[in-house]
Amino acid sequence: MRKMLCFVTLFALVIIGFAQPQRGNDFKLLNEKVAKLPDVGPDGPDLSVINFFPGQNDNISYTIVGNTYFDTQTNSGNLMNRIYEFADGTIGATWMHIGEGGTPDRGTAYNYFNGTQWGTQNPHLGSDARTGFPSYAPWGPNGEIMAQYKYVAGGGSVKILRRETKGIGEWQESVLMPPTGNYSLVWQSIITSGANHEFVHMLALVYDDPYLGQDDALLYYRSPDGGITWDINGVVIDGLGADYFTGMSGLAYSWAQPVGNTLAFAYGFNAFDGLLFKSNDNGSTWQKTVVYDSPFDPLNVPANIELYGGGDGTSAVALDSQGNAHIVFSRMMHLYENSAWYYTPLGSEGIIYWNETMPALDTTIISTYTLENLRNAGNLVGWITGNVTIASTQPNYGVGLTSHPQLSINANDEISLVYGAISPESKLEDIYYRHLYFARSSNGGETWSDPYNLNDGVEFAFSECVFPAVAPHYDTKLQVLFQEDYTPGTGTGFGLGEENYMQFLELVLYTTDLKDSDPAARFEVSQNFPNPAHNTTQLCIKLDKSSLVSIAITDVAGRIRKVTEKRNMVAGMNYYTLDVSDLRSGVYNYTVIVDDQRVTRKLVVQ
Repeated sequence: MRKMLCFVTLFALVIIGFAQPQRGNDFKLLNEKVAKLPDVGPDGPDLSVINFFPGQNDNISYTIVGNTYFDTQTNSGNLMNRIYEFADGTIGATWMHIGEGGTPDRGTAYNYFNGTQWGTQNPHLGSDARTGFPSYAPWGPNGEIMAQYKYVAGGGSVKILRRETKGIGEWQESVLMPPTGNYSLVWQSIITSGANHEFVHMLALVYDDPYLGQDDALLYYRSPDGGITWDINGVVIDGLGADYFTGMSGLAYSWAQPVGNTLAFAYGFNAFDGLLFKSNDNGSTWQKTVVYDSPFDPLNVPANIELYGGGDGTSAVALDSQGNAHIVFSRMMHLYENSAWYYTPLGSEGIIYWNETMPALDTTIISTYTLENLRNAGNLVGWITGNVTIASTQPNYGVGLTSHPQLSINANDEISLVYGAISPESKLEDIYYRHLYFARSSNGGETWSDPYNLNDGVEFAFSECVFPAVAPHYDTKLQVLFQEDYTPGTGTGFGLGEENYMQFLELVLYTTDLKDSDPAARFEVSQNFPNPAHNTTQLCIKLDKSSLVSIAITDVAGRIRKVTEKRNMVAGMNYYTLDVSDLRSGVYNYTVIVDDQRVTRKLVVQ
């Protein structure tokens, strides 16, 4: 019924004004410069199943877990940790919420999955009438914790809510006050570490007045008891202070899920450097690594800077089983002219990948509009999956056309990426809808699948699917929370708009016994031709001796779609015609199996 009402009201929404511009700004055409939005205040009006096969959703499901009339889950920056799957299969999820007409006021909503079903949303946690931007994590042996801020000019605090048993009981509240002076703490982000998640780690921004020589300073906190006391209380980590930045950007930081005593967070990835900070002693000391090396010093910016490539301020980081960091960030083009920053939100795309085995990225590799430099270097993992022509009326979120990346990693160091992007297949008049896209690496980031639309199909054809939050670890199922809106862009009242639905997406990631190509294989396999293929395609298999050969075709989720019967082939060149007429359009892998050895190639079916 909800979807039927959506289609009935859709055209009325178009008539009364389709585009909801970000904070009233009139963004210009593709690649024209756009005045960069100023840093904004934290409150009130001062805020100046993967559907690889169309129609076949046997490995994806959606559940509405709540709603909101506040359609700005983050403010031109990173989404804080919002969803976590516990070891027993239960799940906690939070999001920004406003009720219809503003009642209840802006605050934190919450819902809990008990292993069988989702409950009823709690639309407003805590005792304060108005709070901001929650961050959620496990706490203790079986509990949960979250942080939100209550903004009051010159004295706003972070509120810590926790309970010892997840999903049950009253929330206990603690208050973390800002440093002494005319300050507030805002845009907090937390994670927990320790054998029982007993340590709470938080990054938060000091706001209102300059602090320690910066317009805004980023402070690090650590608590051993759920936010009641803090044994590290508001320190500026070396590399983030006034010697490096004139001020810090809110929501430009993102935590990785800790591995033992190893912590990591990413910072920046905007007009200036993108940085990785790691600690191997549970936050006592930190080391900085430059991931993206901007050519420009924020303490000494030239009067004019030509258009160059950087990030849009959104990023994600994950630690693998060895504590090595993997980072993704969204590409953005910037320029600086007559002492004013500009950027191109309607002309920037690309999700960029880096890990600690790679050299630092620079603007040279990022600036090319064709993305080929990034692709050839193995740094491009997300993009717009078709041809689009972007109109000046296309709504945006102060970020690029591909943005808000999230990472999740499993025990085998397989990495899953989810991000939001313009969907070429979903368009009404001149406006494209945004959908969520998925890509996967099964070999620790060495290679990645092409991206796939998680919201493909009729159900989301006229839905804006944005602000993905992904559970940081997965086993066989990837857990995603996202916001479904029927009107692209943010609402006119600083995020207050029509009713939005918070959707929970569960994606089953199949695994098989098939392995990547064996580098010591005693046979060779050509790339199939034609590729893309229609009905049939041909490949050549060169054997050093007569052997039994079979071919397995798998989708990008790792699920076996077809296995040919074993066929005896002679030594030398063997030409094989592969029948793909029974496969739907999409991207697959075909693995040639000879004895116990395998060689894999990519196959595209039209």
